Amino acid sequence: MDIPPDRLGEMPPLSDRAASAYPIASVENTLRILLLLQDRAALTLADVAAELGIARSSAHRLMAMLAYYDFVRQDSASRSFRPGPALIDAGLSAVRALDVRALARPVLTELAAATEMTAHLALPRGRDVLYVDGVESRRTIRAALRTGDTLPAHVTGVGKALLATLTDDQVRQLYRDAPPAAVTERSIATVEGLVREIRAVRAAGYAVNRSESEAGVLSLGVAVGLPEPEMFAGLSLVCPEASAAPDAEARIVARLKSAAAELTKEISAYRF
Repeated sequence: MDIPPDRLGEMPPLSDRAASAYPIASVENTLRILLLLQDRAALTLADVAAELGIARSSAHRLMAMLAYYDFVRQDSASRSFRPGPALIDAGLSAVRALDVRALARPVLTELAAATEMTAHLALPRGRDVLYVDGVESRRTIRAALRTGDTLPAHVTGVGKALLATLTDDQVRQLYRDAPPAAVTERSIATVEGLVREIRAVRAAGYAVNRSESEAGVLSLGVAVGLPEPEMFAGLSLVCPEASAAPDAEARIVARLKSAAAELTKEISAYRF
């Protein structure tokens, strides 16, 4: 399967794909790339070639194979590579087979019913968040599920809540190669602006997105600690901004924090 450079990361389901034309010659180089992605938000082909000491064409073949299996996704604007959805399995195995999704499902169901908002569980993926499960609101006008989608962390409630688990310097390091990109006119588009926002999130204990990811969308998010050090998941509630009562935020946040506490309790009681 020949993968054009400008289409890397826009791949069909694995079951629908032909055999790859780029067999991996060096497992070591592939693993080194994955380790590099632990420390960097994104990698360019030039980065990979320089770090591995290989030709740019060889770097392209390695990244093409990783994109083929959804371990990386290529940003259409910067052409850099970021962690892909397939890394969720590695992330979940790192918490010793703890199925966060299974534990979170009753919490999400209760959240959606109590608030009439769509509830999501998300995991951090560098500068992005990956939505791994959700329960849709039953209201006629509602926010759709995003399970399986990734969004920039700085424009979502749950993403900002997860960024707030980092230090200011870690946030700056995450965006050292490029500032956060504006998605709407309300999006934060500077590193220092994001750092100020993250400080406010830490102080409040939750984050809010008002039309920052998409016009007319309101979302709130909190972070939930996992058993492994410095690993977190996030819970969010999403609805059309016009459908949210002006005085509802405090009530919604209380529900969200209560759900996070319940999920923490479930995780702590889990025997593995």
